[in-house]
Amino acid sequence: MPPFRINYPISVAILYTGGDGGDMEDTLDWVEDMGRTLKDMGHVVRILEVTSRNWRKAVWVTGDVVFNLVEDKEYDLYMKVARRLEELGRSQVGIGSSGLRYVVKKSQMKRKMQRVGIPTPNFRIFNRRSDILRSKKIEFPMIVKPSGQHAGVGICQDSVVIDKQELADRVAYLFKKFPGEVIAEEYIEGREMHVTVMGNGRHLVALPVAEITFGGEFKDNWNVYTYDAKWGKTSWEYWGARVVSPARIDDALNNKLEKTAIRAFREMGCRDIARFDIRVDDRARVYIVDINMCPSLNATDSEDATVRSAKALGWSYQELIENVIAITYKRVYGMLPDRIRDRRLLLRAI
Repeated sequence: MPPFRINYPISVAILYTGGDGGDMEDTLDWVEDMGRTLKDMGHVVRILEVTSRNWRKAVWVTGDVVFNLVEDKEYDLYMKVARRLEELGRSQVGIGSSGLRYVVKKSQMKRKMQRVGIPTPNFRIFNRRSDILRSKKIEFPMIVKPSGQHAGVGICQDSVVIDKQELADRVAYLFKKFPGEVIAEEYIEGREMHVTVMGNGRHLVALPVAEITFGGEFKDNWNVYTYDAKWGKTSWEYWGARVVSPARIDDALNNKLEKTAIRAFREMGCRDIARFDIRVDDRARVYIVDINMCPSLNATDSEDATVRSAKALGWSYQELIENVIAITYKRVYGMLPDRIRDRRLLLRAI
């Protein structure tokens, strides 16, 4: 599948929030990488750090396409920016208003997947009034996550629990650290695959499957893609969890992963690009454990699953970014940017 190239310069606005922590550092690296890449390719780039004071003006920053990377801790500011961009008819990459609820509350995402029959691990959702010790029909081990967080925040080796007391203790801990509900889902022993889907409507394609391999000290621990495994560069988990793409899997499993991810993309109202985190058990059954409706596209992160999948397809980072922009542009404006020399639809998703 050859990439599509935009030869006519367009303008791109990148809105973001700063902060500390490995996930925030990744966002800042992503902003810098993408901005530099787009400028090198001749596009006009406008970058603005968004705050609670300037967000109303920020949504008016000029750009044919807008990347909303305003990922504040509670996602309040992100929601305001996303909704306003939608109201203004701006070409915002990725999530639309219908998908916002699944970003800020993964409990709603889990309920929707269950309702429409998308395979996901069995789960329970707890609020602060839940009597966990009296709960019935709970299968262990389980992995416990805060509903309103992203990028692995709140997930560590202690997130996997093996009995009700450990479950109650972990839920209580998360309630102290984070607002909102807590999700406890069946821990799927097996492999972890990440599938990136691009496109809109009937025209969707899956990039080569990426696998998170767990080596080193993971042999004596849970094979979980924790916050430290994603961002903690001084941790054993980071160096033990590596991304391989294309994944070493047979055609049958590859087809099952692609079909599951594409179906979920449609059912969950994803747009332009999304990444699906999927566990595969020893019977080759697949379970979606998370949906990233605005996945990281960080060129400097050697373990970025979406970037690695694009490279496995033979794309450069520049070609990946331009494909995302072209897909978004066509969805909003109904056509590709004017004066493109090569108008062949080289990517089926466009």
